[in-house]
Amino acid sequence: MRSPADLPVHRPVNRARVAIVVGILAAIVLVASLHGLAVFYTDFLWFRSVGLTQVWSGVLLSKVFLGVLFVAIFFVLCFVNLAIVDRRAFRMLPTGPEDALVQRYRAVVVPHAAVVRSIAALVLALIVGAGVSGEWNNWILFTHAVHWGVKDPVFHKDVGFYVFQLPFLSFLVEWAFAALLVVTLAVAGASYLTGGIRLQGPGPRVHPEVKAHLSVLLALIAVVKAVGYYFQRYELLNANDGFAHGAFYTDLHARLPAIELLIVISLVAAVILLGNIRRQGWGLPIIAIGLWAFISIVVGAIYPAIIENFTVIPSQATKELPYIGRNISATREAMGINGVGTQSFSASQTLTASQVDANRKALSAVRIWDPSLTSATFNKLQDIKGYYTFANLTVNRMDIGGEEQPVVVGVRELDQSQLPAQSWVNTHLQYTHGYGAIVAEASSATSNGVPNFLVQNVPPTSSSGGPRLTQPAVYYGVTDPSYVVANSRQAEFDYQAANGGTVQSHYQGSGGVPAGSVFRRAAFALRFGDLNLLLSSQVTAKSRIMFVRNVVQRVEKAAPFLSFGSNPYAVVLHGGIYWVVNGYTTTDQYPYAQPPNTTVLPASSSLANTSFNYLRNSVKVLVNAYNGKMTFYVTDPSDPIIRAYEKAFPALFTPESAMPAGLAAQLRYPLSLFTLQSEVYGRYHITNPSNFYNASDAWVLAASPAPGAVTSGGGGIFGIGNVTPMTPQYTEIQLPGQSKPSFELLEAFVPYATGSDSQQNLTAFMVAGNGPAQHGPGAYGALTSYVTPRGIQINGPSLVNAEISATPAVSEAQTLLDQHGSSVEQGTLMLVPVDQSLVWVRPLYVQSSQNALPAIHYVVVVYGKTVTLESTLPEAIDATFGSDLSHSTTGPPSSSSTKPVSPSVQGLITQANTDLQQAQSFLQAGNLGGYQSSVEKAQQLLQKAVKLEQAANTKPPATT
Repeated sequence: MRSPADLPVHRPVNRARVAIVVGILAAIVLVASLHGLAVFYTDFLWFRSVGLTQVWSGVLLSKVFLGVLFVAIFFVLCFVNLAIVDRRAFRMLPTGPEDALVQRYRAVVVPHAAVVRSIAALVLALIVGAGVSGEWNNWILFTHAVHWGVKDPVFHKDVGFYVFQLPFLSFLVEWAFAALLVVTLAVAGASYLTGGIRLQGPGPRVHPEVKAHLSVLLALIAVVKAVGYYFQRYELLNANDGFAHGAFYTDLHARLPAIELLIVISLVAAVILLGNIRRQGWGLPIIAIGLWAFISIVVGAIYPAIIENFTVIPSQATKELPYIGRNISATREAMGINGVGTQSFSASQTLTASQVDANRKALSAVRIWDPSLTSATFNKLQDIKGYYTFANLTVNRMDIGGEEQPVVVGVRELDQSQLPAQSWVNTHLQYTHGYGAIVAEASSATSNGVPNFLVQNVPPTSSSGGPRLTQPAVYYGVTDPSYVVANSRQAEFDYQAANGGTVQSHYQGSGGVPAGSVFRRAAFALRFGDLNLLLSSQVTAKSRIMFVRNVVQRVEKAAPFLSFGSNPYAVVLHGGIYWVVNGYTTTDQYPYAQPPNTTVLPASSSLANTSFNYLRNSVKVLVNAYNGKMTFYVTDPSDPIIRAYEKAFPALFTPESAMPAGLAAQLRYPLSLFTLQSEVYGRYHITNPSNFYNASDAWVLAASPAPGAVTSGGGGIFGIGNVTPMTPQYTEIQLPGQSKPSFELLEAFVPYATGSDSQQNLTAFMVAGNGPAQHGPGAYGALTSYVTPRGIQINGPSLVNAEISATPAVSEAQTLLDQHGSSVEQGTLMLVPVDQSLVWVRPLYVQSSQNALPAIHYVVVVYGKTVTLESTLPEAIDATFGSDLSHSTTGPPSSSSTKPVSPSVQGLITQANTDLQQAQSFLQAGNLGGYQSSVEKAQQLLQKAVKLEQAANTKPPATT
């Protein structure tokens, strides 16, 4: 017997401590709840401030409606079935070892049966039904479906059925199956607790009434399964287990009959289960379920595998041809490549002087500034202060002095992490916005190799016909800044004046949400976790709280049912700065259409690593950088998906015809869309099913000619090998048949080779027009493929890149410059069609290894076998085509060749090289003035050398 000392001591519960813990937990729950309510309320204020309460309420009501409806349906279904269990419990008198459990359950539950039933049904309903709100987008499309106008080739149903209705109907069937299964398990569990199901003891294991109840539920499950099989027939048209996407021979001749047989088997099983209500035992139901499982395996899996391996594969080239034709037709339509124009391009090397002169303007407009490689140059020359940044430099075109020119455009945004002091006033009240933009010529450079700016500095100044900025303040951009309070009592910093003072202002626009009452400010304080919003005397009722200032996040919040491009671009329009964001509609339900290989896109693209087989750029969103106003312009009204969303949210969209003057002239065809269309077109330019199957003329995107390009995996119906594809180029070119240059997006193709990048011959190039809406090549959205002759060696980008690197003049110049603390980087290789010939252009950038400021030092022009290296683009063009042009296939003499020079000329060259080395020293130290002076001295010496050589009828070597 244990002594009292050994017995456990029962200490009284410290009620005060328990109360404190409970109070803390309650406070946490309350704060979390208040934060959620604050986010909900301020989101409503945000949507109201941008005039889109219709979208907010439409999406919210769809979520609430679906959630409440399906929770209610399941609650009623579960409650009724549990009530039936409880009612028959009184008629069943359990005997045996399980009596004690049943008696205890009845003693505890029966007095509160209705409450317990309600709680159990509600908990299960919340688990099963609440998640249905995630189907809000499919519900919106289901309830606002439009006629597509195209029928599938198997069931002859409108494509709109597959895109708008089938996804939600399939979900309904899946949900009903899962709901009935949960209810069946709940009924079985409740029946066990009430004694209707026994695991041991004398008598039947399942009470007849329980058996009848479960039989009815199982019959309903079988009926729902039959309905699921019915819709599964349509899903075959998007099968991905054959030669290509869609229903092929095995799908239609084996899987479809198997599914139809399973429909019958499911209905027969339902009848057997209902007939089992009046029978003893479970023999027939087990036979029915076993028969269904057996047929599912044999007919649904084994039989199709036999057909595929023994009938289709040995004769695939003939068996699959009709279905390949369906895949080709659907894919071309779904990816918008059905109307690609095709032109022959001879890629000859027989340019005449008149042809060069006719294209000289286009040759001079070739882009030599690549923002992805030279962003440091623009930032260091024009960010002005450390707290400014150009986060997104893009290439576009503008009308400068009556001529369209390619330009680099950047917006000077505020980098809050670089503010002089990270105080709350600085971060949220005073430094609220960026200021101004830059516009630089994309095809020229100054004498010291830096950009020619048309718009620059703070405050912005314009020159040489550049656009004027009358509203340069930038509150909305591509960075991800925190919230700011505009128009507070604290003046907002604009810029530092020339005399050292500061220029400040108070926001006068309509952006943001009015701070309003103390209640509203408290809600924002809860949202951002910042009590200063509530306590600061600087914030007034007229202040405006700006948040969601990243333009991509802004449009995604405003229209969560669309996909948006991740790289918006800036335009200068009517004195203001605007952002253009591309909006896409996608679906993976277009019958027979092949999904594109999205791995060809950069990882930053919003379309990368996603699955779809229909894509349209149906919306262009214009976002005002000053007030954040968003305008969603529908640029493809023929897209049925955008028409469905227009029915659902008519206040959101604006017709393209309402675009402000000048905007259409600055719109760009989306790079991601064009990349995917090009990737698909490489295979689907072949429209003959037999030739498509053989793939003898299939193309892939040309490998990136950039040095050190990383590898990436292939994908889709056939991959791109193991190379990084060349990024499409925005460029000003003059296409065959055009009378003047136009701004185009261009991509190159090489022959497809399995698993390697060995094929580097140019087979074609495709361009997307960016010009005014008109017919023919060059019009916005017009896709044209220029196909080179078969059987002729035509260098693609990789081979041209190799020729440039192997040219002595280039390698010598690179060796000379790539020392003394500086480095050389090869710029983007640009393909330029000139009449029926090809010219390639590549800039060489030089920068200090200690103070990176890439400057253009040389430009390389390649024509045929000629590789010319000169200081500027015009000089390189003149050196390439300035001599007497012949009709030979070797082209003009290469500047890489060397000729004897006189001692006096050699002395000038030596001194010029010394000055260039001195220039590199200045560049390394960040002394741009000294760098420019040394370069100018070197140029003067070289000019003297040129004159001496011209007098001797000898051209100095390009290695200088």
